This record gives sequence, structure tokens and C-alpha cells, in this order.
Amino acid sequence: MSESMKNQIREKLENLLPQIKKVTHMITDAEESWTTHYDQNNPEDLYLRGMFYRIGDMLDDANRLLVQTFAEVVDEGELIKQPNGRYSLHERELTSGEPIEYLAPDDDGDRWVLSRIGHNGQDYCLETDRNFSLEELRVRIKYIPR
Repeated sequence: MSESMKNQIREKLENLLPQIKKVTHMITDAEESWTTHYDQNNPEDLYLRGMFYRIGDMLDDANRLLVQTFAEVVDEGELIKQPNGRYSLHERELTSGEPIEYLAPDDDGDRWVLSRIGHNGQDYCLETDRNFSLEELRVRIKYIPR
């Protein structure tokens, strides 16, 4: 993909973020007082309410992915197992549930993959692949504003 195409896609997606947030908030607000906005005796209104709710969930997921995609990388390096069994990146101890991106081998070339730190009952692992070793795994952490 050419740089200009990647930049165009990025720009379009970044421009979508405010609209996604606005529509998601509208759906949430309408749901909080749904009987004001939908006729509970009208099957079409109830259908729309349910569909809007599902769409809102998907838009919320899309918003989180877009924020993750464009977030600033604040640390990158190889994980080191500490004496307490946890893994750290440059003195920062990682715990279960913490989001990371790891460099994964791929037939098309290495790529960053979003995951979280998990635990398989014996050792810490990737939530997306509980058999994947974290030892010396190259990861990066992004700053996600709350």
C-alpha cells in the first residue's frame, strides 16, 4: 500500500472518531430514557432500539480500536521475567489485563498484534495465545488517554 493511501485511510479514520463518539453518546442517551424515544407497542420501534443498541456496542469497539491504533508508543523493548514471576519492560512490571502490542512473526513479515497480559495457571502469557512464551518477547506499550 502506498504511503499516500495509508495516510488517506488514517486521515479518514481520524475524522470519523468524533462522529463515532457523538452517535454512541446519542444511542446511550436514548437508551437511558428509551420509553421517551420509542413506542413500546410498536414492533418496528423496538426493533430499531435493539439494532441501535447493537450498533452502539460495535461503534464503541471501533472507537477503542481507533484510539489504540493512533495512540503514542510510550515504551518498547523485550520482556524480562522478574524473580517474582511477573514480566517487566524497562522496570515497569506488567500485570494481568494490561494491554500490550507484541511483535509477531507472519508470512508477510513481522507485525504488531494487540493483546493483553494473561495468566494460564502456571505462568503469565498473552491472552490471545496462552501457549506463547513472554520471555524476551518484543512488546510496546501505548498511552491511551482515559
